[in-house]
Amino acid sequence: MDTDRLLQQLTDFLRIPSISTLPAHSADCHAAAEWVAAELRRLGCREVQFLASGTHPVVWGVGPEVPGAPTLLLYGHYDVQPPDPLDEWTTPPFQPSVRDGRLFARGAADDKGQVFCLLKAIEAAARPPVNFRFLIEGEEEYGSRVLFDLLRREPERTRADAVLIADMAFVAPGWPAVYTALRGLCYAEITVRTAKSDLHSGEFGGAAPNAHEELLRLLGRLKGPDGKINIPGLYAAVKRPSRAELVTWRRLPFSATHFLKQRVQAKALAGLKQYSVLERLWALPTFEIHGVLGGFTGEGAKTVIPAEATAKVSLRLVPNQKLKTVERQLEAAVKRLAPRHVQAGVRFLHGADPAVVPVDHPAFRLLDRAFREVVGRGTVAVRAGGSIPVVPALGKSGAPVLLTGIGLPDDRLHAPNEKLDLKQLWEGIQVFKRFYELLGSKGVFC
Repeated sequence: MDTDRLLQQLTDFLRIPSISTLPAHSADCHAAAEWVAAELRRLGCREVQFLASGTHPVVWGVGPEVPGAPTLLLYGHYDVQPPDPLDEWTTPPFQPSVRDGRLFARGAADDKGQVFCLLKAIEAAARPPVNFRFLIEGEEEYGSRVLFDLLRREPERTRADAVLIADMAFVAPGWPAVYTALRGLCYAEITVRTAKSDLHSGEFGGAAPNAHEELLRLLGRLKGPDGKINIPGLYAAVKRPSRAELVTWRRLPFSATHFLKQRVQAKALAGLKQYSVLERLWALPTFEIHGVLGGFTGEGAKTVIPAEATAKVSLRLVPNQKLKTVERQLEAAVKRLAPRHVQAGVRFLHGADPAVVPVDHPAFRLLDRAFREVVGRGTVAVRAGGSIPVVPALGKSGAPVLLTGIGLPDDRLHAPNEKLDLKQLWEGIQVFKRFYELLGSKGVFC
């Protein structure tokens, strides 16, 4: 394996600031799609198309035809999260840097590095006897609307014997995983208005209502200091994990103390203390505040009482909850908890239902064998706290969805200094190469 060549190619991919949520980076998203398309052509794809969008296209690819061989659909995304705050990066987010065997860049683990891994495994296998299909999208970090619309119109794009997604992580170094559930997402903006316009804090301070104060009080009512979310009906659909799941989770190499000190890097953990940390991460809904807008936040000083303030918030949803139901519950709670003198409203930006992924299909045994042969340990079945909105749609044709990955828990996804361990990348290429070989030789129903 020519690791120097591979590292240079991945570095070129990571240099593209394909931030899907920011319109200023639409051209960069298209450039990242072009990079993916060029790779698919190098792999010998007989069909490569840009679908559904001029700026954030879904890259569709059809590999060389192998009569009688199983069809494997590979999904991934080339878009990335914004890199803010920039001053917390040791090196610039779109200038990839290798330090101590780790590649630091936005998108290194989520998901450019893992898409790269899947593609280079095909190259390493020298065209295994598998019919490959590719759906690589550019809006996963912003709700996958383009891909959802495409699959509603053309559901046949997901027809395959199996779907493979590498956008996840090992549960610990040396412990590869397959994922049985993903949390859903409800992303929204909560806006309050207290006056017709901003007011002079000297003339009106002490008597006029302050939008920031009212917003913060409202947010405090929605979620208490104990971590409980005070949205009526929210917990009604939540089911506790099965006894078998809880037993498996207790056997994982997970330490709450290590999680706090090494990963969270804070002084204390939050949330509902009567549940374990893994239950809080994987099996309970959340309510998080991502940013607050309004008033004056520029350099210098401006003595103003803001008339309007907005909070960007999200809820993570667990299996059995439904996005539309949670949207109604949040909207009703905001209206009920806001004082009469405050105009309060909710605008929903994007979201997705939770996903439950069965892992009993024979294809999972082949993936388990590939990990055993390369890494030395098979896969453990766990849940994930994150969301991949399109997973349920990818499995609608009945194909098993193999949700796995080569990341590590400390990869700092969505945060400054995101990284991918190069050992994980090189071994990952060998794992998926072996999986392709096993799939082609034994078939998906072995």
